[in-house]
Amino acid sequence: MKTAASKVLIIRSDRIGDVVLTLPMAEVLKGDGNAEVWFMGRDYTADLIKASPFVDGFLSRDEFDGGSISDAVTMLREYRFARVFVVSPDFKIALICFLAGINKRTGTGYRWYSFLFNDRVFEHRKTAERNELEYNLRMIPWNGNYSYSVDTFKFIPGFSRFTPDNTKAVTLIHPGSGGSAADLPVEKYREIVKMLSEDGRFDLYITGSVSEIGKCNEVKGETDAVVLAGDLDLKELTSLIKESDLFISNSTGPLHIAAAAGSFSVGFYPKVTQCSAERWGPWTTRRLIFTPEIDCHDCTLKQCARLNCMSSIDSEKVVTAIKDNFSEIKDWKKQ
Repeated sequence: MKTAASKVLIIRSDRIGDVVLTLPMAEVLKGDGNAEVWFMGRDYTADLIKASPFVDGFLSRDEFDGGSISDAVTMLREYRFARVFVVSPDFKIALICFLAGINKRTGTGYRWYSFLFNDRVFEHRKTAERNELEYNLRMIPWNGNYSYSVDTFKFIPGFSRFTPDNTKAVTLIHPGSGGSAADLPVEKYREIVKMLSEDGRFDLYITGSVSEIGKCNEVKGETDAVVLAGDLDLKELTSLIKESDLFISNSTGPLHIAAAAGSFSVGFYPKVTQCSAERWGPWTTRRLIFTPEIDCHDCTLKQCARLNCMSSIDSEKVVTAIKDNFSEIKDWKKQ
């Protein structure tokens, strides 16, 4: 039986991509062979968190937010955590962890409420000097090296609703995003899908949310790509990503799932520092990153939108680069 001293809680209660880039903390913490690692997140990320073989339990941030602070403190005390890593901090969760009497509370040293943490981290992530995954791992002792485990998301079942054509490169195109960065224009995606379809070596699927069905159909155009927008929940999408060879998208959560699952990842990023590939790029060497080709400086999302920067990315160059890497894209599962 695990001792109370080995019970650790990681709190990351924001988006899918953030969660994927935080889950490696659980694997590193498991490295001592005795830690019992729990993860607090939003309900819509629960399936992803529970799929990690390195997470022993899930706590719902939505449930904790549903009651009073007193109720939340009482609930948290029952778990008798010895340590908590507050990766996505806010005053309420910092206060709850403090009042719950968790012995060691790791969090940022740059917020007005940072006095509630007794293990403070002094790093400004907004400067994007390293990847978000590295920032997360630097909150705990680690050796400076990390690659996703082959067991990542191993509890996600195989996708069985249909069978992709594995004689081709199973390719997912995800043209939507969470709105936190600038997106490649729909017409560029449409051009990419058309060229890949004409090549004949790619089995194409276009994914997205219910609200993105129109966008995905526009991206499909006259090709034989299969539109799955609105058809997949997070568990099913993750399962399909695990079966894919190639994943193409903006800076968004599923791109990080793809990198973690081993798919070759193609991402489109603005030059805006806080949205850059340096901080938010997929954590893999098997990737291609494309940024605007226009010469701009001191970029902001407003300036990016005004100049339509993302439209300067050349879709033909994207497809040429993908074709140049076809052998690695298609044969990675044999390695």
